[in-house]
Amino acid sequence: MKINEIEDGIQNHKIKSPDTYNDVINMTVPFYMLYQKIMQGVTTIQQDIYQINNSELDVLASLLLSGGKDHILSPTKLYERLIFTSGAITKVLKKLEEKQYILRIDNIHDKRSKLVQITPLGKDICQKALKDVILYEVKYFDILTQEEKKSFQHILLKMLKVF
Repeated sequence: MKINEIEDGIQNHKIKSPDTYNDVINMTVPFYMLYQKIMQGVTTIQQDIYQINNSELDVLASLLLSGGKDHILSPTKLYERLIFTSGAITKVLKKLEEKQYILRIDNIHDKRSKLVQITPLGKDICQKALKDVILYEVKYFDILTQEEKKSFQHILLKMLKVF
């Protein structure tokens, strides 16, 4: 969809359904469209090149970046960080274990649960996928000046603090 089509669609909404219109739509519609475009590209990279989904990459990245020097976290820490349910994290961990991207290791502090550790293969896939995803995302933000990037980040963080 072209920019003028977005603007025309918003104006059309304002005219045809004034009771459901609010000026915030001028920001939310382009925001959601940008998010959707970026996520479609990211998903394509993850699935077509690395055969992983967003949840799997999130888990691998959490292990790589937050799991200490041994890249180990408990399933509870993972689902707290990623806002997953315990059932959802279990499914993702099973898939990652089948792909040999993680190991489930005994937890000496709690015999009822196993810890999760990224494997060298998982680390390699994660680093390559993250690099490609970030290079893709850079294309969208390179058109902004450094000042615009700082402002955009400031605004997003400010908005995230609301709830």
